[in-house]
Amino acid sequence: MLGAVHRNSGAKLSKTVHYAVFPTTNRGAYMKPLISIAASVCMLSTAFAGDIPANIQTGIDNPLRTEENRARDEARKPGEVLAFYGIKEGMAIVDLASGGGYFSEILSGAVGQDGQVRAQNRAGPRIDDRIDALNEHYAKFGNITLDITEPEAALPYEDNSVDMVLLSLIIHHLHYAEASGETMPESSAGIYADVKRILKPGGVFAIIEHTAAAGSTRAESAGWHRAPEATIKADVTSAGFVFDGSADIHVNPDDDLKNVWYETGLQGKTTRMVHRYVKPAK
Repeated sequence: MLGAVHRNSGAKLSKTVHYAVFPTTNRGAYMKPLISIAASVCMLSTAFAGDIPANIQTGIDNPLRTEENRARDEARKPGEVLAFYGIKEGMAIVDLASGGGYFSEILSGAVGQDGQVRAQNRAGPRIDDRIDALNEHYAKFGNITLDITEPEAALPYEDNSVDMVLLSLIIHHLHYAEASGETMPESSAGIYADVKRILKPGGVFAIIEHTAAAGSTRAESAGWHRAPEATIKADVTSAGFVFDGSADIHVNPDDDLKNVWYETGLQGKTTRMVHRYVKPAK
C-alpha cells in the first residue's frame, strides 16, 4: 500500500558550465538564490494501492548507487514517491539542485537508457570540490549528466524540452527573504518561471519539502528550515502551474512541524509534503 493520495479529479562533463542534450537558451528568467490559469480544484482523497512499478524498482536496486544514498531509502521511500509522480521509461528529467544525486541515481534506472537525467547544481563552494567525483560516478550510469549552472544564469535547457523537474528539500530556502517579508521573493518567482519554461506542456513539477505548521509565517517556517503547504501551493500556482495532487507518504505524528528538524533528532524523520504540479497543456 502506497501512501494516501490527494489528487485533482479534473506526466563529457567538466568543471565548467555544461550545456548539452537539451540545447541552451538565453531567456531572461534568472536563478539567484540557488540555482495561472484559474482552476477550480475538486479534491478527493484515496488510497494509492499497488506494487512499485518495475522500472522504479530497477532504479532503486541499481548496484551502481552509493551505499550512502542507499542508506537513505527507508526514510525517503523513493518507490512510493516516484510512483506517485508517474516516472516512466524514456522520460527526460531535471533533478534540480541535485546535491549528491540521491534521486538522480534512482531516476537513471527508472527512465532507462532511452531516458535522460540531468543532475543540476549551482556553482559554489558546496559543489565545486565534488564535481570531478560526481562526473566520474555518473559516467557509470550512462544517462546522467551533471550540469553546473552559474549563479543568476537561466537553466541550460531548451523551452518545452523536459518531462519532469524534481525539486527535493530545497524550497525552504526559496519561500522567504527578509527584503520581501511575507510575499514570495522575486528571485523565487524567476526560478518557477524558468522551470515552467523548460517543461513540456503537461510536464510535472515535483516538489518534496519539510512541512511547517499550517498558518506559520514565511519567516517562522524558514527559521525552522520548513515551509507551509498553503504557502508553497500559492507560490507555485501563481507561476502558472496547476496543483495536481499530494501524497501522504512522509507523515510523522511525533513531528509538531514547528521545530528545526536537525536539532531535534528528526533528520530523515520529518513530515514532508509531496506535491505534484503540472504545466498546462495550453
